[in-house]
Amino acid sequence: MEQTKKIAEYIAGAGYADIPPSTLQRAKSAILDHVGVTLAGSRESASRIAAELAQEEGSREQAAVFGHGFRSSSMTAAFVNGVSGHALDFDASFTIMGQPMSGLVAAVFAVSEAMHLGGKQLLEAYVVGYELIAKLAWFMPSHAEEGGWHAAGTLGSLGCAAASCSLLELDAEKTCMALGIAGSLASGVFQNYGTMGKPLHAGLAARNGVHAALLARKGFTASPAMLDAPGGFFESFARGMSLHPQALERLGRPYELEKGGVTIKPYPCGGLAHQAIDAVLALRREHALAAASIDRIDVGVTPFTAKRIVYRIPQTELQGKFSMAYVLARAVIDGGVTLDSFTENAIRDPAVLALAERVHMAVDPELTGLAPGIFPCKVSIRLTGGQTLVRRVDHPRGTPEAPLTPEELREKFTACARRALNDAAMREAAGMLENIENLKSIAPLSGILAGTGR
Repeated sequence: MEQTKKIAEYIAGAGYADIPPSTLQRAKSAILDHVGVTLAGSRESASRIAAELAQEEGSREQAAVFGHGFRSSSMTAAFVNGVSGHALDFDASFTIMGQPMSGLVAAVFAVSEAMHLGGKQLLEAYVVGYELIAKLAWFMPSHAEEGGWHAAGTLGSLGCAAASCSLLELDAEKTCMALGIAGSLASGVFQNYGTMGKPLHAGLAARNGVHAALLARKGFTASPAMLDAPGGFFESFARGMSLHPQALERLGRPYELEKGGVTIKPYPCGGLAHQAIDAVLALRREHALAAASIDRIDVGVTPFTAKRIVYRIPQTELQGKFSMAYVLARAVIDGGVTLDSFTENAIRDPAVLALAERVHMAVDPELTGLAPGIFPCKVSIRLTGGQTLVRRVDHPRGTPEAPLTPEELREKFTACARRALNDAAMREAAGMLENIENLKSIAPLSGILAGTGR
């Protein structure tokens, strides 16, 4: 009970004025990126199906469903937007566990609009939710790797609940109840990578968090010691694993956002392949590589990467995002990996598939045992003339060690948002997001982000 109580007291006591300006700025950048990715993701099949179901069910019009042109209840809007935000696997990553915060933006926008709140409250809640998710990741760092759990659905449900409690201004006692409820709702396993089940986890986390906070607000009860009691969240999701209690002693000291723990993805595919993409693109620029000049590409990866980038030759667009052979063949032939790399026609491109057959991924023992969150790739390209080119990348573009520029971040938002909004709406939304702390109400921004549907 002690850990759960301390976390609840932190959530209930956090305030906007206590958050450093640099942390708020990183939060704004992460939110801008995620909203853009959500708008692009609203055009994916997973989002379309979720939105169609939401419309068929009907509900109170409390919050915008981004890119679909309608509003729904806060829980349903959070669910659909959560699915959209992760559908392309283009949303930001944390230092470890991939994208455990992938449902967070959906949750804070849904509750903020339903409660008629402004940008400062939304930013505060996002930081609080992100902080809990990040500290939980460091508290149980083997949770995803050894347990097979997808942190977006497990840790994400707790973080979305924390953010929702912050927006609803619940006291510590009711926040404890919300965490207890969310602990029972949390789920998601990485077997669903490469299917619609992966973004489903983000949608469920967003909905779970909102649902848990709303139930607690009305007096619904659960275990006040959900996280640390025997049979609770930690024991159930990290049974037999080593935990790091000191992580939860440092909530907000400093904020994980302050430490720069956000990776903005430059490529819309599994982040564990980004190191190899960067290596191939660098060698392509330096040596003017063409597919015809390549005899074979070997990619050395860590065991963690090998368990998640699992598809040899993709049969679907989603599988393509977790196929090392496919993304590297695309990088060689196109000079980049973009949203257009993952369409039904793209994954059947004969030239790309022919090169993909010459790409081979294997675990490299020399790449194990590095610092947490570092999953290097070593690429060796053997040319038809016999020469071999080698490049190792530890920190891909977009990480705190190799960050995207503000211009690149805005370009990514523009490329994504244009898939759902016209240029005028896209520019207005970008301006409002970049100054979100000045919005007295989120509603006008959410109205723009709803778009006009398909």
